[in-house]
Amino acid sequence: MRLLLLLILIITINFSYGVLTPKNLAGEASEFGSFNIPNPMDVAQSSDSSLFGISMTQSQLKNSFEWSGVVPVDSEEEFTLTFFSSFPLSEFKVEASPKTSSFKSESEHKSNFHKMIKSLHQTPTISNGSFGIDGATTPSFSLTWDKPVVGDWNVVITASPSLRKNEKFQKMAEDSTPQLLMLVQNPSDTHIYSYVSSYNNLFTGQKVSVLAMLHKKSEFIKKSSGNRPLNWKPSPILLSDVSAEMILGLPDGSKETIPMFDDGLHDDEQANDGLFGGYINVSELGNYDLQVVYKGSQNGNGVIRSNQHLIPITSQYLELTGEVQSVQDGDANLNIYFIVNSPNQTTVDQTPVHVYSEVYGTDDDGKKVAIAWVAGVTSAQPIQGSTTTFALSAVLNERWIAKVGATAPFFVKNVQVSDLDTFIPLSNTTSTSNVKMIGEYKDVRTIVHSPPLHEITKEMRDGKMPKELADRVGKSTGNGKLILTHGYCSEGVWPIEDFENSVEFQDFNQNRGNDEFAQIIANFGSQYTDGFSLVAHSQGGNAALHLATFYFSGLDLSQKLEGRVIQSMGTPYQGTALAGTWASIGSAVGVGCSANDDLTVDGAALWLKSIPADKRALVYYTTTQYSTGSLINYCNLASNAVLEWPNDGVVDNEHTPLEGGVYLNNFKDWCHSDGMHSPQQTTNTEYNKEMSSKSVW
Repeated sequence: MRLLLLLILIITINFSYGVLTPKNLAGEASEFGSFNIPNPMDVAQSSDSSLFGISMTQSQLKNSFEWSGVVPVDSEEEFTLTFFSSFPLSEFKVEASPKTSSFKSESEHKSNFHKMIKSLHQTPTISNGSFGIDGATTPSFSLTWDKPVVGDWNVVITASPSLRKNEKFQKMAEDSTPQLLMLVQNPSDTHIYSYVSSYNNLFTGQKVSVLAMLHKKSEFIKKSSGNRPLNWKPSPILLSDVSAEMILGLPDGSKETIPMFDDGLHDDEQANDGLFGGYINVSELGNYDLQVVYKGSQNGNGVIRSNQHLIPITSQYLELTGEVQSVQDGDANLNIYFIVNSPNQTTVDQTPVHVYSEVYGTDDDGKKVAIAWVAGVTSAQPIQGSTTTFALSAVLNERWIAKVGATAPFFVKNVQVSDLDTFIPLSNTTSTSNVKMIGEYKDVRTIVHSPPLHEITKEMRDGKMPKELADRVGKSTGNGKLILTHGYCSEGVWPIEDFENSVEFQDFNQNRGNDEFAQIIANFGSQYTDGFSLVAHSQGGNAALHLATFYFSGLDLSQKLEGRVIQSMGTPYQGTALAGTWASIGSAVGVGCSANDDLTVDGAALWLKSIPADKRALVYYTTTQYSTGSLINYCNLASNAVLEWPNDGVVDNEHTPLEGGVYLNNFKDWCHSDGMHSPQQTTNTEYNKEMSSKSVW
């Protein structure tokens, strides 16, 4: 008696925000390389700044709370100190001057306004702003010196008399908890470069290695240049008196300091080559807030740099066994089943995941031939007649098989199973597995195909559309809308009067991953039975693309009509370095929205590799940046210390491009959010009206 499989031709998955039908994605074999798991080294963060926690203590001599320290300045062009706190920044006085000078530049609070007291030493430029991402921000205060004296600077910070009486402030002083954060920027040729060594072991109980070096910015090859070789990394700078360490914030709120080594024994290649390595032992689920700190001496002057990383840790709750089965459905499509188990669990985890695989068949000469890739959102389901054997499913439309003239036997290769929230690889294999065919295989080459096989249909790429949507294709009842979508932890950002036939999506002040964000948009849009289109800001663009890729919705109805389905502004398609820094600063100052790993450069790289070319082509995107020509050019001076230049204050122009998307424009003198140096990018009325006119709805 032959083994039968439980066939799920159209899988519907119950999510928190309604029932969605995932797409059975597929595409040409020429696209195989775009789905490879990225090398963390290719998206490593490079920075010329360093972040300090300032723990102020009571000075018995002065009867005040203060902090004093030495900050090395190695930039001849510019030097910036930026401060953040859960207490009003006006309650702190800052004095800073080169050790070689007896003069001071100090800031003190007068009538609720920061005013610099001029001295014989150069007076810095002052900038007050809001630092953060979209709606999650905190006040910042920056001092910038043009053409500073290179060498050690003395910095003294004193709390106001009112803070001395503040019980929370006093308690933090007693516990040596930082009451203030100081971000130091030295925009010189010396940058830190740091990254996790692999994305394949971000599980509890594992040892995660982190690597760091200093390098020359002038020799750095940007990915956007198109001239960067695969797996390229910069050459390390060798300094004297070097040390490196990791300051790790655990999910439970505790902190650890972990040394790093250049001894060739910590995944750091050769000893004394300038590349440092260290290990993190992870035992908890959740986000680990990591700061990599690198110190040394160069040409007799001190150098300090740091990078902030947000590392999500999950459990390896699903694992491929290597066994693959398949059966044809009534339409002769190939239903592929990847057998899985759950390590260290008595039952198989049925959490929705993302699965991807290359599929191969056999030609008339008996040779292996690449057919297509398959992918989608699925969950482990039991094989019929079994309570212990579970499989993840994918569907390959029979037209792909016929298109390349293939037949059985079939094979799969480069199978990947990824966590849907973080896109961390749970299990993957690069080896080839035979596909066990259940039942007799019908040779699809004998079928007369219409339309002809050279035409790739939407059903080939997405699978069969749910009947309730398919019945509405091409039918107009006047119930379609343009939905205006905000970003991370944000409120409404689009002036609705700039758009016709529009409605505001309202999931205000929330921290959502891309998948959850997409689900909520789909649920909101389901009320518009003719379909909907999206104009999205910031992370809203990521969520819009995620929805268009993985789930059937009204966006698919709109693709049958003339006009743009997705338009985005200021979206960090490749992440933002601000996300890692914000995780450190936001938690320290107590901002409500927590960290979001989908917005980090690592999280974005893992997510973006799952987005096929045909879905990227749906997106029309626009970027903005600060105006140029001034002595100091910025949207937010604090963000300039973290982001590449130019930027919009939240994401830099190096990380906004969506390869395969339709790039429209980069507007100068428009910034990401309200309260920055130039107007908010979503308030460009002329361009908003253009987006409205180009939209499907």
